[in-house]
Amino acid sequence: MPALRHAVEDSLKHIVSVTLQSQTANSETKNNIHRLLCIFAEASTLQDDRTYSISQKIVYLVMRHSDNHQARVLYEVLLNARLDIHPHSLTHFMDRFTRMGRPDLAMHVLRRIAASGANVSYETVQYSCMTLLRTRFDETEWYKTQSYLVTEMLELGIRPGIPMLNAMILNAVEAGDYQTAQAMFETARIHGIRRDTITYSILLKGAVQNLDDGLVERIMQMAEDDGTLPRNNELVFSLVVALLQIARLNDTNVVTTAHRYRAILRIYTRYCDVLPLQELGIYIDIDGNFDRAGTISEPSPKLLSIMIVSYIRLIGRSDLVLLLYHRYQELVGQNHNLIAPTAETDHLANAFLFSLGRHTATFKTCPIILRNMLEPSATATVKVAQPTVRTWSIAARSYFFHGQRAAGEKIIEMMRARGIPPNLVTWNTIISGYASLQDAVGVVNAMKGLEAAGFESSSFTLKALARIRDRNQLLDALRRAAANDNNGRSQEPASHQPIQNAHEASSHKGNESLQNQATKLNIQATDGTELMPSIEQGMYHGASSGLIDASTRLDRFRRSINEHEIASWSENDADRDFLENLEVRFETPNLLQQSSRNQTEP
Repeated sequence: MPALRHAVEDSLKHIVSVTLQSQTANSETKNNIHRLLCIFAEASTLQDDRTYSISQKIVYLVMRHSDNHQARVLYEVLLNARLDIHPHSLTHFMDRFTRMGRPDLAMHVLRRIAASGANVSYETVQYSCMTLLRTRFDETEWYKTQSYLVTEMLELGIRPGIPMLNAMILNAVEAGDYQTAQAMFETARIHGIRRDTITYSILLKGAVQNLDDGLVERIMQMAEDDGTLPRNNELVFSLVVALLQIARLNDTNVVTTAHRYRAILRIYTRYCDVLPLQELGIYIDIDGNFDRAGTISEPSPKLLSIMIVSYIRLIGRSDLVLLLYHRYQELVGQNHNLIAPTAETDHLANAFLFSLGRHTATFKTCPIILRNMLEPSATATVKVAQPTVRTWSIAARSYFFHGQRAAGEKIIEMMRARGIPPNLVTWNTIISGYASLQDAVGVVNAMKGLEAAGFESSSFTLKALARIRDRNQLLDALRRAAANDNNGRSQEPASHQPIQNAHEASSHKGNESLQNQATKLNIQATDGTELMPSIEQGMYHGASSGLIDASTRLDRFRRSINEHEIASWSENDADRDFLENLEVRFETPNLLQQSSRNQTEP
């Protein structure tokens, strides 16, 4: 009889492997295979009192291709049969029940693993426990639920390793229970559980939520004490980002840009090579009192990028930012081993575009920045990032800010031509631009574009509308737009057609050069001069008189209303919205991506 059983199992294994591994099985075939395995498992209990083993590959593949109901049935059948199910296979059931939103079933599997005598502190079990602890089954009582789960896991004899520890600390931080989070961290230290970069990043998240820059300093010291620092670029980056986030969230005037930059520079210079910054012409030794750690490492591209972005915000002066940009481009073209890789993302280009686009004297550099992204230096070996939706949104903001209405409108068409759909920030930028020009019709058309793209008005949209001084004009424009929509026709000025018909441009893809697009789209300044630069000549043909007129109009507009209110609105809303995109946000560590076993076959 055992020989016959093994023969049947081998046949079943062959059918399952060939059919399910090919990914071509239809639903009926999968259902039949699920039924076959259940019959085979149930038959095993009828032969004798022996416990039989079963191919773990069969169990995994059938469970993986089952729906939720079938997965539960399969688990119950295997549970009642006298079959030896490996703990590794049981963890796959545990993960499946977790994704189903059934923590009770997941814990039932964990209890069975513990009862089998298996090592419940095994890495695979740890990752399944981590996944269970990081899944929120009830948004209102989730932390209490997770606390119950932790208690039962500990009672089962599970000794938390770093995956579980990180999940437990992160839960406490997200629940605002910082005392418990720090207590668990200290307990791990006492019991010799080595903390990793993720552990410290989680604590830094708590420091950000508490606006506690002193805690950042203590975390840095603890990381040094246990050897996590120095030579850990990822943690240095997290430390820098945490301080930037705390400064941003702290809305008092005490935290100045210079103070913030000095704080992150102190961390950077302690652990990383300052030569790349010095080669850019960035002045390093602000107060001549920076400590250096024993071992200095080369900065990662993202760490170097955030330092440069912060320096751009610090110096403020457009002429110095322009010099920095030219030096940066020079080093990228020379394939500097540390600086050139920063051009592979849009962060630095966006920062330069934002800063230089705010000032009349350097506004003419904006199209050059776009050109350098679209057609990078032939000598550059890195893959220079193309303009993203964020880049185009910043460019549109700059054009509208300087009164270049036509150029701002054409940005939408250029994005569409390159297959980049405008996002909510883009549309809000256009709306704000029209509002700053007191163009109610343009505002309404842009709002229609926003809605047609599937977005809803945000608080930023409403604040932009508030900038229209003549509310009656805005209401009239809204009424006319509604009437035209009902009549299925448009009577808007031709100057607004690029915005009004932006959706039609989405079907046009192209890889034309920036010069060809500028010619095709006829981007011009107020005096008719082409705004986008000639690629071949590499120079700006901008209209100085147009820019002066725009600046004069903008100054006159600001003087005619509450200047303080407009300045405050620009800094606290518009600028902050863009600056949040230029500096990397402090993200919650995704512990679930750390699992090396995530749905792998036995």
